[in-house]
Amino acid sequence: MKLEIVQNEFMKYWSMAERVTGTKSTMATLASVLCVADETGVMLNSTDLKTTIRVKAEGVTVLEPGKAILPLKVVGELFKKIAVSPFTVEVDNEKGTISAGRSHYSFTTYNVGDFPDLPSPRAAEEFTRVSAGELSRVLAEGGIAGAPNEDFPKYLSGGLMQIAGGELRVVATDGRRLSLSKTMIENTDAASSAREMLLPLKSLEEYQRILTSFAPDQEVEVLQDGAVTYFNMPGVQYSVRCIDSKFPNYERILSDTSTTQMQAERAGFMQALDRINIVVGDNSRVVILTLSPGAGMELSGRAPEIGEANESVDASISGEPLKVAFNVGYLMAGIKAFHGSDVTLAFNGAEGQMMITRPGGTDFIYMLMPIKLKSMDASETAGES
Repeated sequence: MKLEIVQNEFMKYWSMAERVTGTKSTMATLASVLCVADETGVMLNSTDLKTTIRVKAEGVTVLEPGKAILPLKVVGELFKKIAVSPFTVEVDNEKGTISAGRSHYSFTTYNVGDFPDLPSPRAAEEFTRVSAGELSRVLAEGGIAGAPNEDFPKYLSGGLMQIAGGELRVVATDGRRLSLSKTMIENTDAASSAREMLLPLKSLEEYQRILTSFAPDQEVEVLQDGAVTYFNMPGVQYSVRCIDSKFPNYERILSDTSTTQMQAERAGFMQALDRINIVVGDNSRVVILTLSPGAGMELSGRAPEIGEANESVDASISGEPLKVAFNVGYLMAGIKAFHGSDVTLAFNGAEGQMMITRPGGTDFIYMLMPIKLKSMDASETAGES
């Protein structure tokens, strides 16, 4: 195999493959990219055994067809740092050479037969079709409340992808909060039947990054064969092994009722929370919201032996007066999750669930449970004694 590579153009596709590799694995082939070159072009393949990507690279010319496993630790780093473009890569009998101007580098590769078998969508059925822009949005918004690093229960590290009521929904939870984002789907076969699958959040987060490289109106075909889900676009196939676990019935905890309602300018609210977080972020992590209909909102935070923060934020408030406390990081995450000028919060007393939505919309919901003020006061008192 011999290739001529234009660095800047090629690296966009190499980076996609590189991020899916199993760099922490003891299997050397998982920390590598399988490169397949023929008359149709160059296909880059990588996997960590849970997630797999096949991407057709651009910025590369096939001088001699063939296959080779290219290790990231040497080849990947040289690809990034070589100062001459174009350069050539040649592999023969598991020995490789990179030539860039007057510079030459040699490396050892692996037997192509040692690369893991990759999943195939031949028996997969269509789950849905959706635009790259909308899929990117629902993955980013719907996954923020999950816990990607939690191993038990398994569903905490997963994002539920669900078809229901003609909508594609993505839902995640860490047990203290829940995020849900949805978009309408028009393809009638997928929209007409309810179905769902649970996928690792880390894999969904990586695919969301890939989607941002494509035009928002690019159609994504989603296929499912029971154990593996495939996301197909021209030149890119991304597959993910499903999590063998049942996601909780989240719909039973969603409610349209509330005792206090608030709408505020999103940027100003976020900035005030960010300043509060400077004081409390490494300590109590608690922000208290005092809502007074007709008088706006007061924010406060206190960290023993550090200091206090108090902010006033303009807001439109209706319903009952309320004093309620939240984890400031979790609250900021929900407000930061979507783009828009204003944000709506609906409260259910000092101990009931709070829901963040877009004004006038239900395509994004972020639910967060408050911190009980009595338990927080007791904790602070103990810290001061």
